[in-house]
Amino acid sequence: MRYFAILLAGLACIGLPAAADDRYPGCNAEQSKIITDALGTAKDLTLKAAVAVGDTSDYQRWFGDYSHANAERVRASLKSVVTALRGGAVTAQCDQIADGGCNAGEYAWVFADEPYLMHLCPAFFTLPPLTALRPGDRRSDNGTREGTLVHEISHFMHVAATEDHCYSRRECSDMAQRDARRAIENADSYQYFTEDVTYYARQPLADKPPPAPRPNR
Repeated sequence: MRYFAILLAGLACIGLPAAADDRYPGCNAEQSKIITDALGTAKDLTLKAAVAVGDTSDYQRWFGDYSHANAERVRASLKSVVTALRGGAVTAQCDQIADGGCNAGEYAWVFADEPYLMHLCPAFFTLPPLTALRPGDRRSDNGTREGTLVHEISHFMHVAATEDHCYSRRECSDMAQRDARRAIENADSYQYFTEDVTYYARQPLADKPPPAPRPNR
């Protein structure tokens, strides 16, 4: 089955000139560097996210009511993403908007039973890296390069076999409060959790109170 990340806020799909690349078919040199950097950062951030799984407000926001069993499943899924990235088998190709390629409004897509190839669309390269965002930046609802990679890698059957039950921060946080089972199966939930507990861990979001201060030791 084909799974994809969609464009939520009407960003233009801007194509970049393509050139042959041994590692990333259809990608030019600039795109190849963006992919390499994003994969490296995604690995580090997902590992931190796996360690951060616990009975916290971030967990509850994206995965619903905490239970040990559910938390272990979330942690295992995040660790599987890290394992896939560490193994060096994750790769990508740059697709254009066309029949058999990207649809308008897609960032990326995968066939879940074809690890570990990600198809990246022109809109993927309009996304910011996570560290380019600032607290309360509305672009965070459109995702980040690293978060999109976590989303896509989690879809693979050999990783976490996630589904696309919802898109957007508002939809997915609402769903988590109604149905924790679906939340822990949902690719966007892993993306948003990873983004929030890493870069946003010590920074206030527009709709999220800042973390309590910690004593100096």
